[in-house]
Amino acid sequence: VEVPSEFRDALPVDRLKLQRISKLPAVTDFLIANSTVPGFVSNRNMKYGTWFFQCLVEVFKENAKNMDIRDMFDQITRVLNEKESNDNSRRKQTFEVTSRGFYKKLYFNPDEVVDEEYENDEEYENDDDTVSDKQEQNKKGFKK
Repeated sequence: VEVPSEFRDALPVDRLKLQRISKLPAVTDFLIANSTVPGFVSNRNMKYGTWFFQCLVEVFKENAKNMDIRDMFDQITRVLNEKESNDNSRRKQTFEVTSRGFYKKLYFNPDEVVDEEYENDEEYENDDDTVSDKQEQNKKGFKK
C-alpha cells in the first residue's frame, strides 16, 4: 500500500531500524515515579495533595540545587516513611520509581525561588483532611 507523501512524516518510527542505526534501545532515558505501588491507594491531604507530592515538593525545594534526581528520590523515601495517618489504622505509604535506561545523573539547579504558599509546610502535616483515594471514590457523586 502506497502512503501519500503528506502522511509519510506522521508514520511511526520503525524501532528495529532505529536500534540498528543508534545502537540504543528504542525506549530509554525514562524515570517514572508513581505515588504508590500497584494494588495500594495513595493517601492525600484534601488541601495539599498526596503525601508523595508533598514530600516531592519539600525535597526538591531543599535539595534540587545540589542533589541529583535519584538521590532526591531516596530522600523522598525517607521523608515519606515518616508520614502516618491520624486514624486508628495508622496508614503508611510507599512509592515506586521505575528506571528505563536512565543511567545518568540529572541535576535541576534552579534559581532560588520560594513559594510562599508552602513556606509553612508544618501546618498541614497533622491535618485531619487526609483521606485515601478509595475513601474519596466512595463519596456520593463520584463517577468511575
